[in-house]
Amino acid sequence: MNRRELLHRASALAAVAGVAGCLGSAGSDSPPTDREPTTDSGATTDDARGRFSGVRSDHDDPFRTISVGSREEVAFPDNNQPRGVRVWNAADESREISVRVARSAEILVDRTLDFEADAYLELVLNEPADYALSVGLADGDATTVDISRTSFDCNQTGTDAGVMPDGRVETMSMSTAMACHGPEVADAALSVGRRSCGTEHRATVGFEGERVRMDGAVRTPTPQSDLSLAGTDYDRTADALTVRVRASETDDGDPGTQCVGEVTYEATVDFEYALPDEVAVVHESMDETLEVTRADRGGD
Repeated sequence: MNRRELLHRASALAAVAGVAGCLGSAGSDSPPTDREPTTDSGATTDDARGRFSGVRSDHDDPFRTISVGSREEVAFPDNNQPRGVRVWNAADESREISVRVARSAEILVDRTLDFEADAYLELVLNEPADYALSVGLADGDATTVDISRTSFDCNQTGTDAGVMPDGRVETMSMSTAMACHGPEVADAALSVGRRSCGTEHRATVGFEGERVRMDGAVRTPTPQSDLSLAGTDYDRTADALTVRVRASETDDGDPGTQCVGEVTYEATVDFEYALPDEVAVVHESMDETLEVTRADRGGD
């Protein structure tokens, strides 16, 4: 296999692997395999089948690397690896090429750079999110490619954009195809708050980094009732967590206030690998089992 063909087969994965090491081996449900990377090509040029086949530069290294964002605050980093992007001047002359990276309404990169003939630029997207990558000649129209949040996982994934000799921009994406670990409950805790007279069941759910947090109140026989976690059950098929909070009578001998009670609580469930897509909170009190709320993470 000659050097150019080796570069062709490595394609967009080289940028990610060079920055982050053996990314695909972390956080996987199965061992690495020898399967070829999967591809998603929107191209029309240069292999035998008439499709753009990624950066095929004679340069071993990019002339510049731009790191976008930070890895410090990324939750579950093994399951949210950085994504590489390479922009290639696929012409035998130097040209000015504009590169823009946006996340929602925020412009993260907006550069016009001098590319030597056959040179390529590397970008590393460190934070999982939806991005828009725009590439084009400085004096021409730009082509925009969407990079989805869902493409950030435990696999090595990259996108190549080639600015062809005639100014057209061709793109393709590649990824390894290993299975990634799903959510696993690592720890759970509940703390009881204020006790008072009241009749309300309520709960709210928040997704915070690598944990799910619930704040709520349970309708109890008396304000002296105690609360405990009766279960934190994760359904892998439904990708859903069910948290059960149970009320029980205290045994301290203090009659206290005689009224129907309302006992507040805060519960947390810590996860490994990922958060569940959905959380249901169930209260068990006064011979009643009631689903109080159900929250959807919304794909964040």
